[in-house]
Amino acid sequence: MNRSLPRIALMMSILLLAGCSSKGELKEVKSEPSRAIETNFQAMSISQAKNNLMAACSARRLVIHTTKTEVTCAQNDITGSRKRDLDRFVNDEYATNIQIVSQFKLVELERSVGVTANIHVQYLAPMSVTAGPQTRTRNLLDDISYSELSALIEYATRGATPVR
Repeated sequence: MNRSLPRIALMMSILLLAGCSSKGELKEVKSEPSRAIETNFQAMSISQAKNNLMAACSARRLVIHTTKTEVTCAQNDITGSRKRDLDRFVNDEYATNIQIVSQFKLVELERSVGVTANIHVQYLAPMSVTAGPQTRTRNLLDDISYSELSALIEYATRGATPVR
């Protein structure tokens, strides 16, 4: 047997291990830009704010999901030029179940409710042949999305009744 073969294997494994080490600095995780809206619903309880936001989403025929401090409204039936724009924005030919999601986080203050609203596109994207699809989101920054979000908030504040 060749005596240099074990020596070559040892040198290759040393080079392989040396190549795996890194002297670089850790990269900071960058947050995705967003156009969130922060507002207060004056003279309102958190349950009234949730009801008003759900009514606004219901008037636009959106799918509604709620928790104790959050209201999420999803638009599943996207057609026309808006669908083409979202397909280009997602930029994944295998993406499925593309929907526009408006998310409202509520914080109860003294005599009002603080609302932070954001709108994003949510879709399923396959990771590999053996793994199932993964839910991904990307914040929408365009003026159409911002005006849709603003319209939902305006509708919710219009129906406000003062807390007694």
